[in-house]
Amino acid sequence: MLWVFIGLLIGTLGLNELLFRFSGKNLNYSNGTDKKAYEIGEDISLTPVIENKKAMSVPFLRIDEYFDNALSEDSLSYSLFVLPFQRVKRTYHIQGSTRGLWEIQSASIRMEDFLGFHRSYREVSLKIPVVILPQKKRLRDIILPYSSLYGPLSVKRWIIEDPLMIRGIREYTGSESERHIHWASSLKHDRLMVKEFDFTSERSALVFLNLESNKPYWKDADIDAIEEAIVSARSVMEELTQEKVPYGFASNGYNPKGKAKGYYFPPGVSAKNLGRYNEILGKMGTVIGTPLEDALKNLIRNRNAFQTFILVTPVILPEYIKPLKEFARSFGKTVVISMQPHNLEKLPKTIEIYKGVNTLGNHDS
Repeated sequence: MLWVFIGLLIGTLGLNELLFRFSGKNLNYSNGTDKKAYEIGEDISLTPVIENKKAMSVPFLRIDEYFDNALSEDSLSYSLFVLPFQRVKRTYHIQGSTRGLWEIQSASIRMEDFLGFHRSYREVSLKIPVVILPQKKRLRDIILPYSSLYGPLSVKRWIIEDPLMIRGIREYTGSESERHIHWASSLKHDRLMVKEFDFTSERSALVFLNLESNKPYWKDADIDAIEEAIVSARSVMEELTQEKVPYGFASNGYNPKGKAKGYYFPPGVSAKNLGRYNEILGKMGTVIGTPLEDALKNLIRNRNAFQTFILVTPVILPEYIKPLKEFARSFGKTVVISMQPHNLEKLPKTIEIYKGVNTLGNHDS
């Protein structure tokens, strides 16, 4: 019996050594998410897959996964026993509470023999990007007209001009209202002439997000006002999309993948535009590529590409007043949405001005 016991012991130890030595061979681990961008608080589905591609079991496997601190979990751990040629697929959920570009960072794989004598580790770099989008809010809940003269808030009114805008005159056909007859021209041409209004249903807009809140931008940046500006930019684009108004997006936020110092997308009506722009908003930090003054000069060159300019900014700095006056005079229809009321009274009356409602409550109003 003793020899039988010794034989079993030697066999067990040998099998234990053999299983441990080959446990890491042909063992694959991967992880992924169900999509790239998520709303705040939305479930992020993670699907780790462990695949054992050999004819030997893995007696003990522990996996520790590590995430950015902005996600609801900073790490998750689980253990399993993997059979020969087995593929194990799991799904679990985490959430993001803060807008930004975050990562599923890495995983640590620990393998042990079933007797607990040996242990080995493998580190896997994942670097899986997860974009948490800015909060989705109704525009009317987060901005107010700076002047009561503007009337009810309507992005469509920013785009479609009021019929006080006369494009020209044309001959009266009989279907027009008599109040639209242009009497001076009628006398001159000796026939009835009517005003031709610029309703311009084909007009488009450019939403420009300014991330500069101080000079220089990195000194005492107003993070809360910047965040509110990002949320407001999304709200403007959500409403333009809902109203089926063609619009583009631009920003002086630093673009790590672009040659240009910022972002510029010309107006369009593609259904995918809003998702693309929201993802950019989710990734944005507080670094700028160029000051607003320089960005305005560049935009003047493209003024024929859009008819309404909507500036969303944390604040109107004193340095912006003169460039904005010149821009509005050269360009035309300009709307300013500022998170802070500073210097708004210095802007020309030709600019339609809105101020942000302090939803975070952390910056001066």
